[in-house]
Amino acid sequence: MIKILIPRADGIYSIAADAFSEMWKAVTGSLLEIITADDGASDLVSLGSDASSAFTHGKIIEGVLPQFRLAVGTDAYALRSVKDSNGRRLLFIAGARPRALLYGVYAFFELQANCRYFWDGDIIPKAKDISLDGLDVMEAPRFMYRGLRYFAHRSLDRFQAEHWDFTQWRRELDWLIKKRMNLFMLRIGLDDLFQKAFPEIVHYPKGYEIPEAKPRSYDDRTLFWSMEQRGELRKQILQYAKDRDLLHPEDLGTMTHWYSRTPLEYLDKVKPDFMPQATSSYSDKTGLVWDIRQDKNLDAYFQLTETHIREYGSPNMFHTIGLAERKCYEDRASNQQMKLYTYRRIQAKLREKYPNAPLLIGTWDFCMYWTAEEVRELVKELNPENTLIFDYTSDTDDESRTFQTWDLCGRFPWIYGIFHAYEPENELRGNYYAIEKRLPLAAKDSLCQGMVYWPENSHSDTLMLDFLAENAWNPSSENVHIESFVASFCKRRYLEKDRAQMLRFWREMLPCIKARHWTGPGIRPEDQTVAIYGNQAYLMINPIVWKMPRVYFTRAEYRLSILTPVIRQLPALLRSMAEIPLKNAHPFVKRDMLDMLKCAADRMLLYAIFTIALQIEKWLGGEDNGEDILRNMGLLRQLELINTDILSATDENSLYASLKALQAKHETNPDFEMTLKGNASCSYCRAAIVELYKGLYIHELDAWTAAWRKEIQDNTRRRPELDVKALLKPIEDKFYDTPLASLAPDVDKAFEDLPANIERLASTLEKLS
Repeated sequence: MIKILIPRADGIYSIAADAFSEMWKAVTGSLLEIITADDGASDLVSLGSDASSAFTHGKIIEGVLPQFRLAVGTDAYALRSVKDSNGRRLLFIAGARPRALLYGVYAFFELQANCRYFWDGDIIPKAKDISLDGLDVMEAPRFMYRGLRYFAHRSLDRFQAEHWDFTQWRRELDWLIKKRMNLFMLRIGLDDLFQKAFPEIVHYPKGYEIPEAKPRSYDDRTLFWSMEQRGELRKQILQYAKDRDLLHPEDLGTMTHWYSRTPLEYLDKVKPDFMPQATSSYSDKTGLVWDIRQDKNLDAYFQLTETHIREYGSPNMFHTIGLAERKCYEDRASNQQMKLYTYRRIQAKLREKYPNAPLLIGTWDFCMYWTAEEVRELVKELNPENTLIFDYTSDTDDESRTFQTWDLCGRFPWIYGIFHAYEPENELRGNYYAIEKRLPLAAKDSLCQGMVYWPENSHSDTLMLDFLAENAWNPSSENVHIESFVASFCKRRYLEKDRAQMLRFWREMLPCIKARHWTGPGIRPEDQTVAIYGNQAYLMINPIVWKMPRVYFTRAEYRLSILTPVIRQLPALLRSMAEIPLKNAHPFVKRDMLDMLKCAADRMLLYAIFTIALQIEKWLGGEDNGEDILRNMGLLRQLELINTDILSATDENSLYASLKALQAKHETNPDFEMTLKGNASCSYCRAAIVELYKGLYIHELDAWTAAWRKEIQDNTRRRPELDVKALLKPIEDKFYDTPLASLAPDVDKAFEDLPANIERLASTLEKLS
């Protein structure tokens, strides 16, 4: 009989024992007894290093067990199989710190039972027994910090962390541990911090309305669950994480942003002065940064941080964005001095009470507004003993703004990161070209202490999530290069019968996946024709598409040079995918096939609109190709309709399904549908969502097509002269007046029709010219 031995029945030992017992039962169907004292007869799984377990220490003294040699406080773990003098089988799982013990538990089931872990579930083969023998493993990560950020957008349940309840968060945090990560950031708004920090000034809303909310935008932070419920949920999440030794940095300093606006009640009563600001972004008074040149305002910001520590967090690590996305002055030198001053003030305040806690300085502002020289100027002022550059934008293709131009390698502690923006792109993508060049540099640099990932959509890219986890632990050549990585990914993710087929699809999809990625937000000269921001749904409401200036044609030409070879191979790949019977397929196969189709459709829609853009340029220049333009506009519409049908094959792409999911979890704002529509359909957040295609995107395309049709048929050789916002306003109004329920997909029918719709997609694509 096998029993689980722990030093004491509390804390990480109880958590680790329960995890081991649950995994054992999942594999074998049998339960293991958990004990705190050796009975002298049973085979044992002993959890805990000799630093915590007298039993383990005793076996080292007896010479039964070799010394572990784990560096205390690191994420190293070890698994050792031995037999004692009585012939008992003993398995020792030791961790250098609490979370590392959990790493060891889950590693055992990977090694001995072939279990594999993913955000959307585990692969757990069934067996009568699991061997305790033959293990002599010691693992340690290359990077000290490994983790993810979760962001504050709202739309679809799968992708938006703010939608999740505690059951979902518990599964997510367990997955982080299973993948041997140790850090996460919960950036989904300030919740009830103002109410807890300034209870005499800011009160809890009586209902769900937030006075500073702006309808039909991502600034509409109207609540779907009560503020009290949000606070309780945050407490549960962070306590669960703390119990498992996960790190959660505390936000610090000038925290006012679009997702953490200052309540009007605070502004009306306190009337803080504001920092000077020369940019229009976040210029509403709820989005302005309080003037931290005044101690009272800096103290108030710090009070929010201290409140979060007291109510939810731990002062083990801090994070600041400084004055992100803002210019204080038009004069560059004055603006730079103010930004440097802000970092000085924030750090000085932090070090008064927490002199040694690590401070992460986020690079979002650097990759947007700073020159490389200006970043280097800041770095000279930072203390490498307690400060890290938190570069979660390492995958930008803007070569003028990277950790390389900031001279971080070998000079200053930093963290390498993949941003994978933006919010509208909830499909497979990734700048693997840049990653394959830069990640090896980070891995070789002893001062690079972490690898992180901040998608604006959670769970949008299963491949990238697994890529992160494997490389954050071990950035070997096989892991860094995506072409070789997909083989190990498929071996882990799929059942044996599905692996070869799925590996083929992933390999053939890689050019499509790599053809679109985040490129960096910095303003560049027109001749640097990288990628144009936004997916096809965004482009349809962007005035630049209606006006078609020369710079747009240049960018379209550049994008077509990348997309054309990808598009040419898609019809054959799609037809192969259409032949796969998905009805009884494993859930991972279904989800990943649908994700690949979403990715393929996105590239097709962009290819179509860029093709039309270049044809319009020729038409404006006198070429007689008007009929070709109109025909391709019609084909673009067909692609949108087919894509809508394909997206409808899963309720993961349904806004109505996400609304119903919110309502099923907790008591929900009965009027939240309008807010959810605004959060999802605003210009920044337009993603591949069924109800938005039906209610907005197709109608907007029709309006755009009609405007150009008139010019082409009248042979004016000019651009439409239109008020785009006024033209689209009736479409928007009708969408808001239409219940989501009437736009929701018939998922069963769409899934049944999927093979035929994939064939339609391939055939329509072939007609584009």
